[in-house]
Amino acid sequence: MINVDHVTFRKLTLDDLELIYRWLNQPYVHEWYDKDKENTIEEITERYGPKIKGEKPTDCYLCLYEDKPVGYLQTYRVNDWPEFGDYLNYDDSVASVDLFIGDQEFVGTGFGSLMLKLFLQKVVFIQPNIFMCIIGPEPGNKRAICAYEKVGFKHNQTVRIGDEPDLTYIMELKKEDL
Repeated sequence: MINVDHVTFRKLTLDDLELIYRWLNQPYVHEWYDKDKENTIEEITERYGPKIKGEKPTDCYLCLYEDKPVGYLQTYRVNDWPEFGDYLNYDDSVASVDLFIGDQEFVGTGFGSLMLKLFLQKVVFIQPNIFMCIIGPEPGNKRAICAYEKVGFKHNQTVRIGDEPDLTYIMELKKEDL
């Protein structure tokens, strides 16, 4: 049984990139997260380093269970990323979240819903002027969609973002509905 009191979040550091590298190259993660990326350690450093250093408008976190890293989450204001925000027509009060469980022992246990709900409560919705959060799994990622629905997210639209090959299944959750 997962003890909610043992779930914490901490900012991702450059020292964590080796762990992110290992996780992103696990088939159960790579199937849905950054699957179009090479995920070499150099590419991951190039992609995540600027976010960690505050050079890109994304806040990256590890989810810890009993101080052991088990998952990755990131959040950002949708409109801070025009290549994303321009397709979705949201205002500046909307954040987005991306996540994956890196530790396979936690996959399929219900931990993803719990991790997301706690992250929304402790990180996303404590930001001033954030009143809605969106999340965008691929339409075929039924496990993720089910997990997000358990938290309260509801489908809004299915869109193609830019020239991405896969559709994005946009789900929304208002702060007051959490």
